[in-house]
Amino acid sequence: MKIFNKKNLLLSSAVVAGMLFTVGTKAVQADTTDSSQQATTNTLKVNANTAVPDKNLITPVASRDNQTLRQVAEANNTSLSVLEKLNDNIDPDKTIANGTPLYLPQNEDLSGLFGIYLRSDTSVPSSLKRKYYDSLSAKERAAKMWIIARESGGNYNARNGIYIGRFQLTNTYLNGNYSKANQEKTALRYVKGRYGSWSAAKRFWQAHNWY
Repeated sequence: MKIFNKKNLLLSSAVVAGMLFTVGTKAVQADTTDSSQQATTNTLKVNANTAVPDKNLITPVASRDNQTLRQVAEANNTSLSVLEKLNDNIDPDKTIANGTPLYLPQNEDLSGLFGIYLRSDTSVPSSLKRKYYDSLSAKERAAKMWIIARESGGNYNARNGIYIGRFQLTNTYLNGNYSKANQEKTALRYVKGRYGSWSAAKRFWQAHNWY
């Protein structure tokens, strides 16, 4: 489903400049034996340049325009070191392939502080694995996993506006049933009906950054 291109504005310089992440982030703390210094480092007021948000609270967006991580950091007025930590320490000066999921600090979802955010659940029950994964050819399974990784990172509980779950389907498709079984069944029906195969859906995603 269309997920990343709705958020293109997040990769522009107009997005949330100079934000302070004071809640829901992890402070990068230096080791110290001095109790007064330790108390200082434990403060909740952390500047964005030294704060590393919880990656589980961030919905990734697709990279575009063949940017480097350094360029993304500059465009978003974001600490490069934080971006590196959130994005598996990729080379900051290497061009990022379009469509690659990027985790940006400003996309942190703090609704979890109020018990609304749904934590990551990527486990596939064995019955669903046999039916919806093991039954696929190696090529089709790889294409399906490729799409899943870019849509939600495999999280059945992922939310991005109206897009829900592992495959980022809308409620129109899911009919209010967000169970893993229904997500798998509905995703298969959607892909078969629209593209004919997971491989074809992947090719479309690569061309348009959504499926």
